[in-house]
Amino acid sequence: MLRQYENSIDDKRQFTALVKDIFPEEAKNINLILMAYNMGIAQDIQKANLLNNTFAFRYVKQLMDDYGISRVNADWIVSVWCSCYGNKVLGKACDISVQKQGGGPAIKDNKSYSGKSYGDLFVYEKSRRGNGLAVTGFRGDKNKTIIFQNRSGNENVIEIADNSFSKSSIEEAILTEGFKYIGLNTFSDCEKLHQVVLPVSVEEIENSAFENCNSLKSISLPVLLKTIGDAAFKGTGLRTLDIPKSVFWIGDDLLAECQSLEHIKIPDNIARITDRMFMNCSRLKKVELHEKLNSIGERAFFGCSNLDFIIIPDSVQQIGQDAFTGTDDMFIVQCSFGSFAEQYCRKNKIKYQLV
Repeated sequence: MLRQYENSIDDKRQFTALVKDIFPEEAKNINLILMAYNMGIAQDIQKANLLNNTFAFRYVKQLMDDYGISRVNADWIVSVWCSCYGNKVLGKACDISVQKQGGGPAIKDNKSYSGKSYGDLFVYEKSRRGNGLAVTGFRGDKNKTIIFQNRSGNENVIEIADNSFSKSSIEEAILTEGFKYIGLNTFSDCEKLHQVVLPVSVEEIENSAFENCNSLKSISLPVLLKTIGDAAFKGTGLRTLDIPKSVFWIGDDLLAECQSLEHIKIPDNIARITDRMFMNCSRLKKVELHEKLNSIGERAFFGCSNLDFIIIPDSVQQIGQDAFTGTDDMFIVQCSFGSFAEQYCRKNKIKYQLV
């Protein structure tokens, strides 16, 4: 089909209609094909030099986490795309074969050059945060993309330990289901790190975990995440960040120095904008606050030179020193008559508009 209608792959409407016409009685397989297609697998296959386990596992994991697809079905459809489209149509080098659907995984565990299993290349210690092991290092020679394994022998692996990959050359970090903790400075100063896949199980991201990962443009935070530490994403390349409803605590300097950050929406489970949370985010243009917010920390928006207005709800009863110093010359606060925000603006000679 793909050989005959290769041009349809870049037209979503045409491709969807074509798949449904050719396989009218196979609703389950149609859905699997289109799920992977809508995730962008075709375009990524076109760009890839080699279709291997590392490439495929990203999609397997996303299908499992985001759509609830079983490992067998996720594994099968990703291998179909890689082998049939990538290898047979585009002629890409492909290490993945397609097995009979439901007959077991086509994407096998990685093997090192020495014949050891992929999991044997990790270094572990006892976790100090929970009952299980923590990853402290990786001994493989192919360390640009690392798929963190959730088991070692009979023990669960639940943590990536403090400082374990700081300043390393890692480019992609893929954590499998079961990891709960990302330690202090775990990936800090990893300048080439551009993709991070976190499982639903992650509950805590510690201080400076991804600080100064300036190639990291986006990240999807897990829906069960509880806490995010100080400066966890400071100095990254993030353009925005969706904070899950499950988060009840965030640290200071969370997104400070993020020069690409343009838009942020504070969810109503976050009661306070912390100190220096967006300091020196020079491209930040749009900030959405909710009606339950109670305070804005010191220097929260200091140096946000592109921010020209903000709406502060009546619920805010505390605003820290220099919260809006260094914003756009035309910066104006929109607030209600008699609100704390109005009083703050008057005292600090900040332009405001009553709404």
